[in-house]
This record gives sequence, structure tokens and C-alpha cells, in this order.
Amino acid sequence: MPTIPDLSDYTVSRPDQMEWYLSDHPWAAAERTRRRAAICAREVERAATVRGWIERTHQADAAGELVDRPDGWRDSLVGLAGSMEPVVAENHQHALAEAALSDAEWVARERRRLETHHQVASEPDYTYPTHLLGPGAGAYPPPGWTAV
Repeated sequence: MPTIPDLSDYTVSRPDQMEWYLSDHPWAAAERTRRRAAICAREVERAATVRGWIERTHQADAAGELVDRPDGWRDSLVGLAGSMEPVVAENHQHALAEAALSDAEWVARERRRLETHHQVASEPDYTYPTHLLGPGAGAYPPPGWTAV
């Protein structure tokens, strides 16, 4: 099999593209690994950024730096910071949990979701294509993909 191509711009907006992305094709597995790592890293980074803003807001309030603001401004800002704390914590935990899933666990879950989506949307008998499972999946390149 040739070197794994750069599939970073490969979209999964069509059903056949998503099926391939969830396949056992080695290129699909490599691209999923790359994308999942990037997504989890971004989520953790965003959580850290918001957590930093929350901490700075609480520090400014504790230091009395927010008392000279217009009426209600300080309460709104501190209230917003307080309400974001559990959301940020939950997002951070979710990103860590997603990162901890093996590719096999993640793919199994996403294949079930894809099957459910198809069954509910319009295809009650839909099952994930068997030709995209196992070592034989390597014979099926990404739909719409052409070598550059």
C-alpha cells in the first residue's frame, strides 16, 4: 500500500464519505487518529483559555478592580464567570474522555450512530457496509478522492 496521503482536507459531508472515514481502511484510521488528537487538543486549549479568563475575573473582583464599573456590570461579569466554571469543567472532562477512547471504541460508537441516523432518517434496514470492515477495507479508497 502506498504512503498515507494527506487527507486533512478530505470532507465527510456525504454519507459515503462518512462510511469510508469510519472504515477499517488504514488511511481512514490514520486520519481519524490525527483529527481526533487535534480536536481534543483544541478543546483542552479552549477550556484552559476560558478557565484563565474566569480566574482573572475572580482575581480582579477580589482585588476590588471591578467596583468602579457601571451598575450591574460587575455582577454580570462575575456571574458570567461563575456560570461558565461548570461548563468549562464539563467540556474539559469530555475532551479528556474522548481522547482516552481507543480508535476501536470510538469507531464502534460512531458506526452505531451512523446506523441509527440512517435508520431513523429514511433507511430502516441500513447496516454499516461490510466491505468496509476488516483487512479487505484497504481495497476501497476514499470516495471522491483522487491522488495528487
